[in-house]
Amino acid sequence: MMPNNVGAITCPSCQAVNRPFAAFCEKCRAPLGASATLDPMNVIQAEGHLFRRALEGRPKLIVLLGVWVIFFPTLAVSASSAVNLITTHRGLQDFVFFWLSTGMAGLSIVILYRITRNYLTRPPTYSDHDEDVEE
Repeated sequence: MMPNNVGAITCPSCQAVNRPFAAFCEKCRAPLGASATLDPMNVIQAEGHLFRRALEGRPKLIVLLGVWVIFFPTLAVSASSAVNLITTHRGLQDFVFFWLSTGMAGLSIVILYRITRNYLTRPPTYSDHDEDVEE
């Protein structure tokens, strides 16, 4: 902590008190103001922080539904196409399209499984003070 809080900046993300001209929070590395966006490297760090914050925790229900709306029809069409191509195989072209359809179906299954698993499981809890403990 700072002995003199005159001009100190409070982080909007974690409410930690920082030095007066700090560009990033010393605790959570969140950007603290316009000074963080002047340097191109700071812009990259600020964007990275925003992306990390957006991916924390489980996805929202609307995201889960949106992924299902996009990838379930892809899975259904790819799987039915693969079954159709395997039953009516005619040549090399059908062989290639069969494996492309199988790959798309597999990719859709993996994406749907992972997003649904992330939504249904409990997110891990992290203690904010674990990093600050000194032995």
